[in-house]
Amino acid sequence: MIWTVSPDIELVLRDASEDVLPLSACRGATLRQAIIARSRRYTSERELLDEAIAERDQPADLAARALFFAPADAAKVQIALAELDGRGLIPAGPLRILDVGAGPGAMTLGALDYLHSIGSQVPIAAHALDRDREALKIYRRAVDALAARRSLSVSRTTEHVDLAAAPQRGEPAQLILLGTVLNELGAARSLSLVRELLSMLTPDGALIIVEPALRETARDLHLLRDAILDAGDAHVFAPCVRTQTPCPALDDEGDWCHEDRLVRLPERAAQLAGVTGLRTGGLKFSYLVLRRDGTPLVEHPEHAARVVSQPRKSKGKRECLACSELGREGVRLLKRNRSGDTRAFERARRGDVLVRLDGTGPPLGDISAAQPVDVVRPAEAAFADEPGDDSAEV
Repeated sequence: MIWTVSPDIELVLRDASEDVLPLSACRGATLRQAIIARSRRYTSERELLDEAIAERDQPADLAARALFFAPADAAKVQIALAELDGRGLIPAGPLRILDVGAGPGAMTLGALDYLHSIGSQVPIAAHALDRDREALKIYRRAVDALAARRSLSVSRTTEHVDLAAAPQRGEPAQLILLGTVLNELGAARSLSLVRELLSMLTPDGALIIVEPALRETARDLHLLRDAILDAGDAHVFAPCVRTQTPCPALDDEGDWCHEDRLVRLPERAAQLAGVTGLRTGGLKFSYLVLRRDGTPLVEHPEHAARVVSQPRKSKGKRECLACSELGREGVRLLKRNRSGDTRAFERARRGDVLVRLDGTGPPLGDISAAQPVDVVRPAEAAFADEPGDDSAEV
């Protein structure tokens, strides 16, 4: 399926950015170069994250974050919300959204757009924390504009704060959003911050953490997952169907778990992706959804395994990597074992959950012709206007 970012998200970010920043920072070669530089800071030159950006380059860097990175990041939080929604776990009453390290507003905008898409009319109080005052100016304008376009009742507040130093205390929130923050803080502060935020989470709420899909940052998130579970701080709702520690992706230093979804960007973000050579169709990220109760991502998770790789098809077989309570193992269907019971496996993609219908444990190893397997797509309902190619040949 293709995840489509609403053009309205791009529009409100563009208008807000052009209100706050010099127009020269929001256009042309200056913007393109800033996008490439910011991408390098996120990926190949991560050591630069600890270095201050030169004052003259700060407007263009913020424009890059708002106009290129934020629209795609909005879709990432929508995927997590769709998985919660699929289990009926979006709180029904008035919502307080706490966006931690909000930047120009990607996570809040994605959440508001998702809530509108499911017909929610509940009052929303959105509170944003960030150390960048200029980014918060964009946040305020963009959130107000999208709320007006969507006819949502949103009261919006912001707070200037340094997350690296300040312990977080505040009113309870039903949705706490933490987008691309932890990878800049270090392991000890990341864990303490997540625990501080969990203390502010309502019993029916969710803490959504989105991080880059890099091996280094994803593995750090796996370690944080294990620390949270070992301490009994929260339940991991997604992406895991596995409730145990350690995360099997940590067994081999070359392994990590991340998402890779097809995305359709709005017009201008797509153009910027083309001219910079970045984000050419894939939405890559790692994430955690933490909750207080133990409601699982799918029913009967003990019989389930989440697909954590792209399926591979070769002569006479189709296979993928899946993670379950039994660990991280390959799942393979040979051509001679194709049957009506195994047909669903042939449609499986990364992020899907395989479920054995005979109640005999997760579907790992070789699938036999008599082994009934179903595929659950936890986020299927959200913003997908085109189905993916479900056809497959072994």
